[in-house]
Amino acid sequence: MQTRSLIAAAVLFAAATAASAAIHGAWTASTYETKTGFVQLNLSRRNSSWGHTTDIASFSGLTASQIDSATSAPVSFELRRDAGVVRFEGTFRGGDGAGQFDFAPNRAYVDTLRSLGVDLKSEADDEENALFRLAMHDVSAVFIREMQSLGYRGPIDTYVRFRIHGVTPEYVRDMVSLGFKDLDADDLVRSRIHGATPQYIRDMRAAGFTGLSMDALVGSRIHGATPEFVRAMRDRGYGDLSMDDYVRFRIHGVSAEFIDALHSLGYDKIAADDLVRMRIHGVTPQYIRELRSAGYRNVPVDKLISMRIHGIDADFVKKANGELF
Repeated sequence: MQTRSLIAAAVLFAAATAASAAIHGAWTASTYETKTGFVQLNLSRRNSSWGHTTDIASFSGLTASQIDSATSAPVSFELRRDAGVVRFEGTFRGGDGAGQFDFAPNRAYVDTLRSLGVDLKSEADDEENALFRLAMHDVSAVFIREMQSLGYRGPIDTYVRFRIHGVTPEYVRDMVSLGFKDLDADDLVRSRIHGATPQYIRDMRAAGFTGLSMDALVGSRIHGATPEFVRAMRDRGYGDLSMDDYVRFRIHGVSAEFIDALHSLGYDKIAADDLVRMRIHGVTPQYIRELRSAGYRNVPVDKLISMRIHGIDADFVKKANGELF
């Protein structure tokens, strides 16, 4: 009898421990600033949070009328993924909702992943947390198979990164159609993070840059040497430059406004290298105006740069002329 009691106690303790370890937390959702048919869903747990714009059609048991209810409407709905099911309870009113959620992992998915040659666990994750992460990012077996068919085989974190940054099979095929057939996983993610998308590549090619590598495309996006910037420079007479030149312009602050200000002071058709040198050494339109106020007009660009390098400004000139004491 005592043995049975001990066993029963052990079973109850194990059940209680499992329940306390189960993944659960609070959720909020809002349709504010999202496109029609989507909600901004945010989940928070004791030690982490997650947020994503989610298609309402992804949920089972949730309707637009419930979300937009004029009065507080009780809701109970689910988000079903290969890795498990997230169950939500709470209320919605006027496009805003809140409540609690529980996650039921699909442990059979671990075997599915192994059959695909993917190890679920990483050093930082236990199985349940790993499945929860896959569920929230919708890393499905179909997605993995499609990416593998396109040549992208890797650890589970690779597929999670793809989902986080929007690298889809369609995105890869679009890149291939543009001639980027051998991009590795990191290059695909970088292209998405920095906006070197297929459409951006098409826009650059329309601007005349047909042979840029992915590194060059990403660099142009990082520094803002976009087709719009190139057009602005061409409108001001700088249409025969390389992408490296346009990137240098952006790095050193050679802008349309800078060129226009120099033009208003009588400085036209300045060489690209000289524009960069002027910015590096601080030969600004204001510096030129100040020199003019001290009597130095129509100073050549090379001379302006030399004067700036040697610390000759309007105050120096006025002191040298005895105008300042």
